[in-house]
Amino acid sequence: MDFLRRNFESLFLVLQVWLDGLTVIGGCLVGLWVFPFFFNVPAASIAEYAQLFVLITGTTLLTYWFLGLYRSQKSVLNVEEYRQLSKATGLSFLLTCTLVFMLREAAGKLQEVDHWFYRLLRPAYELFKLEGTEDYSRVMLMVVFLSILLLGIVQRAVSFRLLSRLHAHGIGNVNVAVFGTGPMARRIQQKLKLFPTLGYNFVGFLERDSERRSARIGGYEVLGSDRDLDSVRDAHQIRLVIVAKPELEEEELIALCRRFEDFDIRYQVVPRLYHFFSRRFTLETLDSVPLITPHTVPLRPVYFFLKRAMDVAVAGLVLLAASPGLLVIALMIKHQSPGPVLFAQYRRGTRNTTFRIFKFRTMFTEMCGDAITPQDAQDPRVTPFGRFLRKTSLDELPQLWNVLRGDMSLVGPRPEMPFIVEDYDEMQRMRLDVKPGITGLWQVSEARKAPIHENVDYDLYYIENQSVFLDITIFIMTVGTVLRLRSTH
Repeated sequence: MDFLRRNFESLFLVLQVWLDGLTVIGGCLVGLWVFPFFFNVPAASIAEYAQLFVLITGTTLLTYWFLGLYRSQKSVLNVEEYRQLSKATGLSFLLTCTLVFMLREAAGKLQEVDHWFYRLLRPAYELFKLEGTEDYSRVMLMVVFLSILLLGIVQRAVSFRLLSRLHAHGIGNVNVAVFGTGPMARRIQQKLKLFPTLGYNFVGFLERDSERRSARIGGYEVLGSDRDLDSVRDAHQIRLVIVAKPELEEEELIALCRRFEDFDIRYQVVPRLYHFFSRRFTLETLDSVPLITPHTVPLRPVYFFLKRAMDVAVAGLVLLAASPGLLVIALMIKHQSPGPVLFAQYRRGTRNTTFRIFKFRTMFTEMCGDAITPQDAQDPRVTPFGRFLRKTSLDELPQLWNVLRGDMSLVGPRPEMPFIVEDYDEMQRMRLDVKPGITGLWQVSEARKAPIHENVDYDLYYIENQSVFLDITIFIMTVGTVLRLRSTH
């Protein structure tokens, strides 16, 4: 059991490689079956493509490794893994096509020219000589790699859920301490407790300040200081320390990290410019001095055109298909309490512009207004039918009209009320750089239990990494989140 605990990540990584290999082979077989079925061509035997499938499997797994899919990454939403999986599959397709062409061209040279270079290549050619490569269908190859991508996403999603469940039950978790007891340290501790599925087991704080060492922080004790690392590490089996004390001077931080290395403890550091690092940047040097240069965001007209087209198409289709249900909801609201069916409220959008957002009214008319959103299911302001609408998120459907009008998008940061935006700091105002959305990263994470403006990290990540792929991923995860929440009520 101790062996499993100490080597959990390595063992799971080996399992992941095997699962990826089986998934790639499965994708090849699915593509081989789907291609003749949909394109009305004669079916091919597995034997004809066996060597090609071996080449595809090897190339794809190497590409996964090259793009970092076998590096241990801690992610709440796993979005980056799906993005890298898509890139790796596309790159593998291009490499496979190139290798097939090169092997076909090398066939004549290997047989005609007696040279040491070609003699070295002969074993590889004999393994992947791919008899009849001129008969391979490029369309079939595309179908194969599309199947590999779709099966790969499903398999990685299932693996992620499995790993999360194991971590949630304490299997394979790493004992973590946080160095510091200030606001940033408490923020890190809250995130560690909020997301047990990441595989971190928070055991307590470390603090150099003797006055703070006798206190309990957020219900957790201060285990000691960096001078007690040897005894504290052994007593609590600490394998990782997160340094969350941005006010440390550079020399102090370097000395602290050296002590962690001396005691064979892994460490991670929250940088002083915490939210600056949420933006994309490049590291350059001026002689020997490192310079952090913010990444210039391109205009990206194609992305914004596709995003707007997707917004209009989805919002229009959903409103049209759901119109009978919308009528029933409207009648139920009117039947249960007097007042308008829709609730309109001013919100702040792109570049701090003001617009009216629409929802189905879920509260009694006399209690509607600019106030903190009800968090308790038994809030007296909410009508009985309103509780159902809130649980199922059906009260949000009229916002599709805001999407059609261009005030909002399907995916983006949630728009806040003006009185909250007035108190934004400079970092929080970055949320106003993009069009607000009905759903976003914050809504599909466990952090949705806290106020929007307290979880700006998710919005900053989205702003810096906008893409059609990310939008579609968030939209799909939103559907899953809504269905999961509905099943628990």
